[in-house]
Amino acid sequence: MSRTLKMIKKLDITDAIVFVLAAAAMIVFLPVKDFDFVSFDDAIHISNNPHVLAGLTAEGIKWAFTTTIEGNWVPLMWLSHMVDAAIYGARPGGHHMTNLIIHLINTVLLFLLFKEMTGAMWRAAFIAALFSLHPAHVESVAWVSERKDLLSALFWFLTMLVYVRYTQRLSLKTYISVIIFFVLGLMSKPMLVTLPFVLLLIDNWPLGRLKETVLAKLIIEKIPLFAIAGAFSVITYYAQKNYKAVVSLTELPFPLRMGNVVVSYVKYMENALIPTELSVFYPRIEAVEAWQWIGAVVLLSAISICAALAVKRSPYLFTGWFWFLGTMVPVIGIVQVGAQGMADRYTYIPFIGLFIMAAYAIPSKLNERLTVKIFSVAMALAIIFASAALSVWQVGYWKNSTVLLNHAAETIKTSALLYYNLGTALAGEGKYKESIDAFDKSIAIEPTRADVFINKGVVYMRIYEYEKAAESFRKAITIKPDIPEAYNGLGEAMLSLGRREKAAALFQKALSINPNYSRAQSNLAIALH
Repeated sequence: MSRTLKMIKKLDITDAIVFVLAAAAMIVFLPVKDFDFVSFDDAIHISNNPHVLAGLTAEGIKWAFTTTIEGNWVPLMWLSHMVDAAIYGARPGGHHMTNLIIHLINTVLLFLLFKEMTGAMWRAAFIAALFSLHPAHVESVAWVSERKDLLSALFWFLTMLVYVRYTQRLSLKTYISVIIFFVLGLMSKPMLVTLPFVLLLIDNWPLGRLKETVLAKLIIEKIPLFAIAGAFSVITYYAQKNYKAVVSLTELPFPLRMGNVVVSYVKYMENALIPTELSVFYPRIEAVEAWQWIGAVVLLSAISICAALAVKRSPYLFTGWFWFLGTMVPVIGIVQVGAQGMADRYTYIPFIGLFIMAAYAIPSKLNERLTVKIFSVAMALAIIFASAALSVWQVGYWKNSTVLLNHAAETIKTSALLYYNLGTALAGEGKYKESIDAFDKSIAIEPTRADVFINKGVVYMRIYEYEKAAESFRKAITIKPDIPEAYNGLGEAMLSLGRREKAAALFQKALSINPNYSRAQSNLAIALH
C-alpha cells in the first residue's frame, strides 16, 4: 500500500513538472500568435510559395519529396507547412502556434528523456526548463521558417527515447524503430547526422553501457545509423553546392575558416551564459586576430582535456561538453554555407549539452547538506526566471520584419546586409525616409554593394526624387556594370525626367544583358512609342 502511494505521489510530481514546463513556455511564447511573417525566408517557405499555400495536395506532396530549394532536402518540413496552410491559409498566427505547440512537446519529451535515463527528476526538469526558456531558442520558435528545427528535434528526442528502451531490452523491432525516427528527423533537417555520435556519448553516461560492453561493439551496433547519416550528409552537401550556397576555399581560405570555427564556439558559449546581444544574423568574421583564435583554441582545449580526464569521476561533464562540441560540427563553419558566421537557431539541440553541465555542476554528495540544497534550488530558479525574462524581451523582437531587423542591425552595428534588409522592409511599409536612412548606413559600412544603391534608387523613384534616383542607379552601374535592374532603373528615372531617347538606350542596354527582362521590354515600348 505504501509503495503504491509513493508511486502515485511520484506520478503527481512528474505531472506537475510537465504542467509547469508547458505553462511557462506558453506564457513566454504566446505573443507569437499575433506576429507577422518575417522577410527572412517566410515568403519562400509559406506566404509566397504556391505549393505550400495549396495545402496538402498530391502535386504538393510530390514537390516536397523532390525539391532541394534552399539547398536542403527536407520533405517533412514542407509537409508540415502544407498542413498548416490547409488549416490556416496564409494567416501567420496559426503557423506560429504550430511552432509553439511543437516546442512544448519537445520540452516535455526532453524532460521525460532525461528523467528516464538518469532518474534525477529535478535535474531533468532544470535541463528541460533551460531548453524551453533560453533566449537563444526564441529564434527557432518565433520564426515560422525554422519549423525544421522543431520537427527535427521532436524526432531526435523520440529516437533517443526509443533507443533507451532498446538498451533496456535489445530487440530488432525496437532498433528498427530507432532507425525510422532517425530518418524522419533527417527528413526534417539534416543537422541530425550527429545523433549516432550522441548515442555513443549517452552509452557512457547516463546509460552506463560501457561498463558492460566494449566500445567497439557499441560502435558496430550503430553502423546502420552512421551509414544513414553519411548518406544524408552527401545529399545535403550536393544540394547546397547545386544551390550555390557552399562558400569556396578561394572565397574563405581554410585558416580563416578555422579561425571563425574556434571563435564561433566561444561566442556560442558566451551567448549561452550571457544571452543579451542575440541577433537574427551574425556576419562572418573577415579577419580573425591571432589573440582571438589562440585564446579560443586554448579555452576549448582546456575544457576538452578536463572533461576527458573527468570521464570516470564526472561522466556527465564529458557527455555534456562533447554533446555541445559534436552537435555543432555540421553548422560551425568547417563547410561554410551562406554569409552568416553563426545563428541562434543552430543552438536548439547543441545547447542541451551545456545545460547538462549546468544541471550537474553541483556534485550529488554536496546536495545532502540542507544549506547547499537551498542555495542550489535558489540558483536554479534564478537562472530559469532570468532566462524567461530575457526570452520575453527577445520574443518581442520577432513581431515583424522591421522590428526584428532594426534590433539586429543596432545589435551588430557592422552588418551592411542587415541595414540593407531593414531598408527594404521599411520601403515595403511605405516608410521611405527611414528606408533611405537604413540604406545610407549600409553604404557607410560597405560602399560597394550595388544592390543597396538600386533599392535606394527605387525608393527615390517612389517619392518622385528622380535626380537622386538617377544618381543612385549610376553608382550601382559604376560598382557592377552588368546588372540589368540598374540600367532599367536609370532608364525609368530618365523617362520620368522627359529624356526619352536616353531612357530608350538604357532599356536596350538592360535587355542586352537580360533579353527576357519583361519590365525593361515594357519600358522600352513606352519610351519608343
